[in-house]
Amino acid sequence: MGTEASTVHLSQMVGGAFSLYAATIVERLGGIHVFLMEDKDRAAYLANDLYELLDEEHVAFFASGYKRSAAYGAEDAQGLVRRTATLNAITNYRSGYLAICTYPEALAESVADRTRLDSDSKHIAVGDSLEQNALVEWLADHNFTRVDFVYEPGQYSVRGGIVDVFSYVESKPYRIDFFGSEVDSIRRFDISSQLSAERPNDVDIIPNMMRASDNTRVSLAQFIGQATWWLDDGDYALRKIAEIRKKVLEQAESTDDVAMLAARVTSRQVLLQDWATSRLVLLKDNLRERRATTTIAFDTAPQPSFNRNFAMLADDIRWNKERGYETFILSHNKAQIERLTNIFHQTGRQGVTFHATDLVLHEGFVDNILKVCIYTDHQIFDRYQRYHIRGE
Repeated sequence: MGTEASTVHLSQMVGGAFSLYAATIVERLGGIHVFLMEDKDRAAYLANDLYELLDEEHVAFFASGYKRSAAYGAEDAQGLVRRTATLNAITNYRSGYLAICTYPEALAESVADRTRLDSDSKHIAVGDSLEQNALVEWLADHNFTRVDFVYEPGQYSVRGGIVDVFSYVESKPYRIDFFGSEVDSIRRFDISSQLSAERPNDVDIIPNMMRASDNTRVSLAQFIGQATWWLDDGDYALRKIAEIRKKVLEQAESTDDVAMLAARVTSRQVLLQDWATSRLVLLKDNLRERRATTTIAFDTAPQPSFNRNFAMLADDIRWNKERGYETFILSHNKAQIERLTNIFHQTGRQGVTFHATDLVLHEGFVDNILKVCIYTDHQIFDRYQRYHIRGE
C-alpha cells in the first residue's frame, strides 16, 4: 500500500471487491481509515459491508449535520448524533483500527478542533461529587434545551433528584440520579418505554459541536491528523465540496458574514493541505494535485445480472467451474440457499454446486485473478437491499 503520504491507485476495482479487500487492508495495517464515497447511499452501503467484515464497534459513519447540506440549512438531529459520535471515536482512538465512511456533503462541513471537543465535554461517573444545579447550569450554558420529557439529542429534563439528558453521541438518553450532592446512579433508558437498558459506571455528555465558535473549526482531515484516505472519486468529491462552499458563501450579506460562513465549510485547497501527510488510496487516479505514485492492478468485474433467470445462473456457475472458478453465494438466509438448490434440482441442474457463505455484501463481483465469483442472494433474486446505520 505504499508509505505514509504516498498516493496509491487501485485499478479495475469494482463492486464488493472494494469492500472485501479494503477491510483486509484496514485490519492488517491498523490506524484510522476514512472512506470518502461519492454520495451518502454509497457511503452507507460501504459501512454496512464493513460491519460484516470488521468489528462493528470500530466502524463509524460520519454524516452531514444537515438534512441536505450546509448550503440549504435545516439541521438533522440524527446526523448530528452520528457526526459527533464519530469525532468522539476519533478522539478516543488509541490502537487497532477505526474505519470511517463519509461523503462530500459531510466532509464539506468543518468541525470543532480537538481542544474544543475535550473542553466542552462533561464526564460524569457514579460516586462523583456533583451538585444537581451545577449540572443543570452546565447543560443550559452548552445550549441543551430543557423539556418535560427528552426525545432527541440536545435535550434535558429535571424531576426531583433526577436529570435526564440526551447527549449528542448517543442513540438513547441517560438518567442521572442524585443523592444529595453525589451521583448515585446512571442509567441508559429507552425513550418509548422509559425502561432502563443498561447501567454504565460513567458517561460523557457532549453538546452540539456544530455550534462551536468559528475560530475553532478545522477540516475533518486536520482533526484526525495521520490517516489513510480511500477516495471513490476524489476529483468529483472535491468539486462537490467546492460547489457547497460557493453556495454557502453566496448567503453572506456582509464582509463579516463571509468570514463567518467561510469558517464553517472547508475547501479543496484546505483538504489537500491537510492530506499532505496522509496516504491516499484512489479508485480513480484523477486528482491533479496528487497523482498516483503506485498502481495496484486488479481484474474484477461486477456480478452478472441474471434477472431471476435461474437457468442462466446455473449455466453460469457450471461454466465458471469449467474455467477453474469457484462460486460463492453470500446470504444470511438459509431458506434462500435451500430455495436456490431446489430450483436447480427442479430444472434438472442437480450437478450445479456452489459454496454458501453466511455473509452479506451490497454488490457481488468476479475476480479474474483469484478465479472466484462472489454473488449476493439479493442480486440473484432481484431484491432491493436496505442499509442500516449502526446506532439508528
